[in-house]
Amino acid sequence: MTTASPFKTFISRFSHFLSGNLLTKLLGFITLPVLTRLLTTEQYGILSLATTTIMLWVVFAKAGLSEGIFRYYRSYSETQEKLIEFSSTVLIRGLILSVLTFGVYFVMLFVFKEKLKIENEYVACFVIIAFFILIRPLDNIVSNLMIVTGKTIFLNVIGFMAKIVSFCLSLFFFFYIVKGIYGYLIGSLLSEVVLTIVLFYWFFKNYTIDVRKSSWPLAGKLIKFGAPLLLTELSYLLLSYADRYMIIAYRGEDALGIYSVGYNIAMYISDGLIFALSYTIVPIFVEMYEKKGRQETEAFLNKCMYYVLVSVIIMTFGYFPIARDLFTTLASNKYGDAAVFSPIILISNFILGLSTNMLNAGLYLEKKSVRILVNMLIALIINIILNVILIPQYGVIGAAIATLLACIALAILTIQSSFKYISYNKFDIKKLSYYVALSIIMVVIVTQINTAKDWVSLIAKVATGVVIVISGVLFQEKELLAAFRSYTKL
Repeated sequence: MTTASPFKTFISRFSHFLSGNLLTKLLGFITLPVLTRLLTTEQYGILSLATTTIMLWVVFAKAGLSEGIFRYYRSYSETQEKLIEFSSTVLIRGLILSVLTFGVYFVMLFVFKEKLKIENEYVACFVIIAFFILIRPLDNIVSNLMIVTGKTIFLNVIGFMAKIVSFCLSLFFFFYIVKGIYGYLIGSLLSEVVLTIVLFYWFFKNYTIDVRKSSWPLAGKLIKFGAPLLLTELSYLLLSYADRYMIIAYRGEDALGIYSVGYNIAMYISDGLIFALSYTIVPIFVEMYEKKGRQETEAFLNKCMYYVLVSVIIMTFGYFPIARDLFTTLASNKYGDAAVFSPIILISNFILGLSTNMLNAGLYLEKKSVRILVNMLIALIINIILNVILIPQYGVIGAAIATLLACIALAILTIQSSFKYISYNKFDIKKLSYYVALSIIMVVIVTQINTAKDWVSLIAKVATGVVIVISGVLFQEKELLAAFRSYTKL
């Protein structure tokens, strides 16, 4: 029985996560027009701040425990006894950490709510999200167990169904039960509970829990490995979202709402690629490096990077001519100005995603987690300083520029420190230049399309751009053209 090549494995798993993520992002694009039209910009800003707060505190609650699953699961799954110790430890210790974080959050909420200038009418939103902090870290533990055991299709199906349930329950509560922003959050929380029930049904069906075998030494080992990664993840989130706290402090909820819409749409687009990349490539290049060494790992990563860069180039150029039509169609005219800075956010997200998933491969493989953390912390400090300087003067555009410059700094630091172990030096500059030229041609042609209706212009621009890109890619990539002809039987 032949084993699939690492690149084919990458393409297979990448397609699983990409398709699942694109479907969930599609639901986001459906939800966005509803929320931006029914909520004021101020309320949307608070909703965005609440969801950002969830992500940050969940990182604290995980404490690095779930990250250690990827490193130690294989060694503890060799015997049933060791597997029981492992599953009991990650669940029980994870529950303890979640409860402790839940309590700390409430204390911190009432200490800092005045400093963030959050209106009293919105404090209830931040009380509701505390329960996400209690259960989401446990969901993450089970999800990581699914990933490490290869249940990627099942996990994506569950994730997509959970998004549908969240969409339905959130809007149902929003309109009929507890109207407004509070109802939306309560509906989201209930959908999270449903997801938890499904995940733990799978967990208890496949793993045995014995409280007596829950081990603090094993938990300490997992946390010790995962803590630098946890701090890196926290720094990553702060690099992405700290500006929201400064915008609300300097410019208020209204400016935060406009910035959040501009950021979220750019994130929906970039995450379609980066999310699938982050969950796919790391396990593959780790295994490949251990079994086949540096040379073959570099060849694999260079090949992956080429196709990723082609995608990034096309998506980045393609976003500029459709941005304003996209915002006015999805979010209404009151968010049209977000199209000015949203492309900057898109570029930033791509740079950040590549830095943390591919450019740092050498540091990851050599277990230089502290260096990864230092690079991220330096970029975070740069981001905060620039935000403090730019937001009071330039508002949301200043925040976008600060994010871009900080992400560029992170990429430079990562390249300098990581390429001594794993380098990317086999790019075909001519081919990449071809795609830059193709993208510019696409932009020039698509920009000429304008109709009386923004949504008609959007559809026409996207359709035209897709035709140009597909034609250009198939012309350049003969291997893909052959596969396309074979698939369509031309």
